[in-house]
Amino acid sequence: MAGYVFYQYSPSVAAAVIFILCYGAGTGFHIFQLWKLKCWFFTTFIVGAIMMTVGYIFRAVSANNTAALGPYVGQSICILLPPSLYAATIYMIYGRIVLYARSPELSTIAPHKVTKVFVIGDVIAFLAQGSGGGMMAVSSLASLGQKVTVVGLIVQLIFFGGFLTISIIFHQRVQKHKGVRVRDTPYGTLLYVLFGVSALIIIRCLYRVVEFCQGNAGYLIGHEIYMYVLDTIPMFIVQSVFHYWHPGKILSRGDYKGYEMAG
Repeated sequence: MAGYVFYQYSPSVAAAVIFILCYGAGTGFHIFQLWKLKCWFFTTFIVGAIMMTVGYIFRAVSANNTAALGPYVGQSICILLPPSLYAATIYMIYGRIVLYARSPELSTIAPHKVTKVFVIGDVIAFLAQGSGGGMMAVSSLASLGQKVTVVGLIVQLIFFGGFLTISIIFHQRVQKHKGVRVRDTPYGTLLYVLFGVSALIIIRCLYRVVEFCQGNAGYLIGHEIYMYVLDTIPMFIVQSVFHYWHPGKILSRGDYKGYEMAG
């Protein structure tokens, strides 16, 4: 390990503490909403939020001792992996939206298969990123670890891009075949929320792909600000928007009200 540098800058303890508080508070509220709304499939998302909080705890510790291996590995893995768990939850929300609208025939992939198909890709991406993130902490395996992580991120991008395409097609088919504007349906806002958070996760994945492709001496990995602007903040937004537009509030109403069910 001699001569191997974990960080190409002096990591900020203050920034890590700020996001410990942000993610921690958000996670606590999500747990309360889970208990209140009984929206149990959202547990996967909360596991990701807990990991994010723990990740920034590790990062604060690592920032105080940049030579320590354990905290560095902990922050790397716990910050890298949660978007895969967020994505898995987004897939499940989409499937429930299709069922809520009683329009499974308008989805390119049947709603009960969407989660299975895309979560398989998510698991592959999760495992690749997890193993790659661990290897990057070992100097002799750092280069291989970066390549494995990039593969995992690309797999995530491919599957997530496919999912976003399917959800957009569903949106267009609802408007065409049912003659209604999706934004006027009970589930319309939530579908648009999925578009927005999906875009944020894709941007984050693209940033990470470029970062790891540049390598340990790259520009992005050498400037901490990019991680916070292109990863930390976007993922906090993803976590936060579901407080207000929580699927448990919308999809558990049961007030189908006719027009989106017509035909």
